Amino acid sequence: MKRITAASLIALGALSLTACNDAPHLINHGPDSITVSGSGDISAQPDIFRVVATASEQGDDITAMKSRVDDTVADMLDLADDLDIEEKQVRASDLRVQPQWQYQPERKLIGHQVSRDVTFRANGLDTYTQLLDGLAKQGLRDIRPAGTEVSNADELANQALEKAVADARQRASIIAEAADRELGKAIQIQAQDFQPPQPVMMMARSEKSGNADSYRPGETDITARVQITFELD
Repeated sequence: MKRITAASLIALGALSLTACNDAPHLINHGPDSITVSGSGDISAQPDIFRVVATASEQGDDITAMKSRVDDTVADMLDLADDLDIEEKQVRASDLRVQPQWQYQPERKLIGHQVSRDVTFRANGLDTYTQLLDGLAKQGLRDIRPAGTEVSNADELANQALEKAVADARQRASIIAEAADRELGKAIQIQAQDFQPPQPVMMMARSEKSGNADSYRPGETDITARVQITFELD
């Protein structure tokens, strides 16, 4: 009778474990699939415009400068009321007082600058251009655009997402047909966030001050991208 030694049992166990570990690599239980990317673009024209205007004074009498700056800010707020810009869309900053230095021939304090910012969020190109015209007529020298928005961006983003899914399915269908396979259901979908770029405001040639026809807000593209895995039948 042949004896089975301890060494033989250890070797047999190691062989059995190796076979179990290799088994999953030899048998594929999952369905055949294909993974594709898709993108969708929606063009939109901005209809919300942000503007920042700064009231500032330079000199030695901080109290007097503060009074003049506050008066200028009050005039800006009155302008916003006249244009029916809602109070929640206007933000006036706190007062800033900054020392002004002369560095040549030696460092010396020559006064202070007192300033406040007012940020406006104007709905519509007409209101935006009237706001710029009104601020300029008040004598403000620091008026700057602060970006644009699309009011229905969420709705347009959903449309872009639908286009991205349709684009991915079309790509997958072309590949499946070329490979003589049938495209099955989507088994995994990954959607990427979108962030529309900000367009640059452009001014056309025009003699009419404050006329909306003299501005071109341009268009911005809202883009969505997806990655989808489809079964192949």
